[in-house]
Amino acid sequence: MNLRALLIAALFLPLAAPALAQDTPAPVARLDHVAIWSADMQKSIDFYHAVFGLTEFPSPFPPGGPRWMHLANGVELHIQPGRIEPVTQPRRVHMAIALASIDPVMAWLKAHGQGWSDIAGTPGAINATRTDGVRQIFLQDPDGYWIEVNDALKKR
Repeated sequence: MNLRALLIAALFLPLAAPALAQDTPAPVARLDHVAIWSADMQKSIDFYHAVFGLTEFPSPFPPGGPRWMHLANGVELHIQPGRIEPVTQPRRVHMAIALASIDPVMAWLKAHGQGWSDIAGTPGAINATRTDGVRQIFLQDPDGYWIEVNDALKKR
């Protein structure tokens, strides 16, 4: 390529870049927070801290209101007070938490007498049938919400 062609390309490539970028649409939304309704907020705070290492931070509400915890990438877990009815969701309705390894979570669950299952509900089973090699388990938090825990971070 000669110098003149390089100069022309250098002048017009920035004009073409926005058109090239349109081939992949930009995300229009990002997950901000996940909210759960808790019967015992301190028990929930303690659980999410112990199992996943989440940390609480001040919420903009007065004492007795929702409590907030940090997940990753700016996503928050909001724990709302006042649940009195049992949570009755199927396992397929869940939030998923990705880690580099699910082994520490399984060790914590074993040490605290809490079980887990695979997606089919087989107690103590680890789902390893995903074609990407990710292993996953399903457990319930103190309120009965289902959580998928997977080792997808090992791939990222």
